[in-house]
Amino acid sequence: MKRILCAILCASMIFVFASCSDKNSSSNVNSTSSNTTQASKTSEESENTPQSDGNYDLSFSNRDCDSSYDENSTKITFTDNYAKADSENGVSVNGSDITITKEGTYILSGECSDGSVVVETDDKSKVQLVLDNLNLTSKNSPLVIKEADKVFITLANDSSNTLSDSSSYSLTIDDSTVDSAIFSKADLAINGGGSLTVNGNYKHGIVSKDDLIITGGTINVSSKSSGIDGKDCVKIKSASITVDSGSDAIRSTNIDETDSRGFIYINSGSFNLTSANDAIQAASMLRIDGGDFVITTGGGSDNGKTHTESMGRGMNMFSSSSDSEDSESAKALKAAGNVKINGGTYNINSSDDSIHSNSDVIITNCDFNAQTGDDGIHADNALTIDGGTINITQSYEGIEAGDITVNDGKISVVSSDDGFNAAGGSDGDVEPGAFNSDSGKSLTVNGGYVLVDASGDGLDSNGSLTITGGTILVSGPENSGNGALDYNSSASITGGTLIALGSSGMAQSITGDGQCTIMTDITVQSSNTMFALCDSNSNVIASFKPAKQYSNVVVSSPSIKTGESYKIVCGGNVEGAGENGFADSGTVTSGTEITEITMNEENYSSGTSMQGGGMRGGPGGMMPR
Repeated sequence: MKRILCAILCASMIFVFASCSDKNSSSNVNSTSSNTTQASKTSEESENTPQSDGNYDLSFSNRDCDSSYDENSTKITFTDNYAKADSENGVSVNGSDITITKEGTYILSGECSDGSVVVETDDKSKVQLVLDNLNLTSKNSPLVIKEADKVFITLANDSSNTLSDSSSYSLTIDDSTVDSAIFSKADLAINGGGSLTVNGNYKHGIVSKDDLIITGGTINVSSKSSGIDGKDCVKIKSASITVDSGSDAIRSTNIDETDSRGFIYINSGSFNLTSANDAIQAASMLRIDGGDFVITTGGGSDNGKTHTESMGRGMNMFSSSSDSEDSESAKALKAAGNVKINGGTYNINSSDDSIHSNSDVIITNCDFNAQTGDDGIHADNALTIDGGTINITQSYEGIEAGDITVNDGKISVVSSDDGFNAAGGSDGDVEPGAFNSDSGKSLTVNGGYVLVDASGDGLDSNGSLTITGGTILVSGPENSGNGALDYNSSASITGGTLIALGSSGMAQSITGDGQCTIMTDITVQSSNTMFALCDSNSNVIASFKPAKQYSNVVVSSPSIKTGESYKIVCGGNVEGAGENGFADSGTVTSGTEITEITMNEENYSSGTSMQGGGMRGGPGGMMPR
């Protein structure tokens, strides 16, 4: 019996302790008890499971995401004439100006046309500000955080809140100028289930001089300058964010030699960003793991840079509107370090690059749709695409990097110059008119489906071009100064299917290594005329309907064999042809046989065009802008 009573007593004690633990956990920063505060801090630290990317801290603590609060906390109410608090503990009131001096939770509501909230505690205090239908306008900044360890802005469920500053004011804290509607010298987190409208009538919308973390709510920012600015970092998940900014929409600006600051991490959420300059800009790394994005920069693609016509292979001359280190850009996704994209949906209309990195770009999976006045995707160093759907409907150069590797994905590029360009250097690092040639660069396609419609070179590498797999369809240039394929050192194919159609003037072939290739000039065919390579029994080996006229053909397929004869048929219909007229089987009807080819060797070449590494003109290259 004693054992039974002891077991019952122990179970009761466990239940009581668990209940107390839950109660303390839900109180967050409300309790003034030192024991409870310490328990809350310990809970926060233990629940914050570290996640990182190199030196970058990508984690979100449970406290960042927890929008619960004690409804019995201090309540502060604003009217047009004054503010009042139902407790003087930690609150100082001066007319319609409030100063919070102690750690705790404060619930703010009401409406005031000239009021403010200032948080000034010690640097170890955590403060939770619950906005519950607060509409606050100030003659300077309505919310200023002078000192604290961290401040949490919680948007009460179903509440609608607005914070607005005036169009001109002068306010400083130590060595910092206050120039935003929400200004924080401490770490700042925003969460909750309500909405927040921020009007940055003077300059910026939301600024944190430390970390800025957003984990919930509907946030609408309108600003004369930048919209959302976290100096050390910006981390966002599970929020709906709209920004209309006169400069950058979202940015992080701290350049740290340890490579641990100045980054932006987006985990999820929805984003509607309209910016005069960059939409999302990171001083170091930008990483996105999901989310829905609608982005317009610089007024859209029609406001892109002015590029003069290409003057021969690689001679891409640019106007005086070239970027420089001091000029402002209007890129959609931009980072000085790596750009990493894993998932998400992107609809971008940018006057400048849609994706830009001064280092590497890594795309693992996404649904990416862009029209741009400059590059679709640009990386100064390496670009790797491992999957997803990339659809660039308008660009100057579609995909540009020092080294480009496509492992998987469905990629479609329309460009007024090169479709793919593997070249060294960055925007603006060479004099206009000079070549930027580096034979060590590479363009490699290992898989996926690649469609290129380029008025310049289709696939252009200042070094090597290598194809090991996938389906590559190139509707190349109509002018004789460019080619469907352009490379500076070597080009080889060991697998996959390649059809590259374009002009014959500067055409280059590709060398099969265990796989046969065909290159030949043909009579000029008009745009949207079906091309088909057939065997001697009229079975289709490979077909493609290009967007532009063509007079040169480069085709390679594992189905082409030495010792066999093949026919090129143009026009007509290919049975079973899919998107863009591509098929690797079936038959063609109503077409015209242009020529017949016998594969006496692995690489066939005929006409005035050059086989292998030969070319007529200067090296391909990426020029400044």
